[in-house]
Amino acid sequence: MRATGGDWPKGMSHVGLDHFEHYTDEKTRARVYRLTSGPQRDDVVYQTHPMWSPDMGLLVFHSDRTSGTMTPHVLETSTGKVRPLLPDGKGGDFTLTHRGADVFWLSGRDVYTAPLRALFAGDAAPQRIASLPESVQRTQGMLSVDAKEAVLYTGAVFEVDKRWGIIGLNLKSGAWDTLAEVDFPVGHVQANPARADLVMFCHETGGYADQRTWLLDAARRTHRPLYVSPSRQWVTHELWWGGDRVLFTVWPYDDEHRELEHGILMADLDGAHTVVTQYPAWHTHGSPDKRWILGDDFDRNLWLIDAQTHERRLLTHGHEGGGLKTHPHASFTPDSQSIVFNSSRFGTADILLVELPAWESLPQP
Repeated sequence: MRATGGDWPKGMSHVGLDHFEHYTDEKTRARVYRLTSGPQRDDVVYQTHPMWSPDMGLLVFHSDRTSGTMTPHVLETSTGKVRPLLPDGKGGDFTLTHRGADVFWLSGRDVYTAPLRALFAGDAAPQRIASLPESVQRTQGMLSVDAKEAVLYTGAVFEVDKRWGIIGLNLKSGAWDTLAEVDFPVGHVQANPARADLVMFCHETGGYADQRTWLLDAARRTHRPLYVSPSRQWVTHELWWGGDRVLFTVWPYDDEHRELEHGILMADLDGAHTVVTQYPAWHTHGSPDKRWILGDDFDRNLWLIDAQTHERRLLTHGHEGGGLKTHPHASFTPDSQSIVFNSSRFGTADILLVELPAWESLPQP
């Protein structure tokens, strides 16, 4: 029985996964599938970005299995077959569209695109659509395509250690625009999945930032702080949840901040916020159907949160092993029925998928 109940959404029918190794979580009775295994390191795409084909038949992920360095690969869920994503087998910045049908990537300073399914089949003819402008030293902060699939955004370094910003590529004309310039390193560039022209990005420090989250209005070429954190909050791991909300976590890094708001928070486009659940969370994600929110913790447990009541229950545990400290980087599948995440339960860096069981069956904290 699924937590959400009902049939699979039309066009997103659940492929059978029983050909993958699987087990039942000892504490929660949730069924967990081991999608990848072996001595290599496999990582899901970061939870801020899409990673599935429209039919959930293909999962894009990172792996060092081919070249010894982390490069994008594709898993066919119906067969377990894996192959490198890009034609040259190399790495580089890449992103799927929000609907997951097409891939955009950088090879050197050139931007290419091709259909995901054709890339997996090995019969794609990649289309070169642009080169980076001369003003850009290098990209930074990930690629992201807008909701209309009309603009490709990325962070940019204009002057090393001095000047950064956001640039956008018009996918029809092949022309670049500089949309924002800032005096701090940018990261987590995320086009809004529902509203064209809105882009979220962060002040990337690798840790605490005085002002972490930023919102770009690309049509007006203006940017401003999004969630303004009081009391020196450690805000991190922000992401869109639909067109008008963001989720993020606040880490209670000292005794003072353990007494203040922390955990998983939600904010609107004006920065007005709600504490969803208060515990030492590190990453979060929201289901596409808006019914569920997930959170992890530093013991690598995954928690399922009811988006209406904000009640939190344990979903799966025991994901440390082999001396690894793998970050789950968990995200809901497009049908909101499962969660895919990184795990070192088996002593290697694998990708697992846990189905959402009946809510009533999950243990409370």
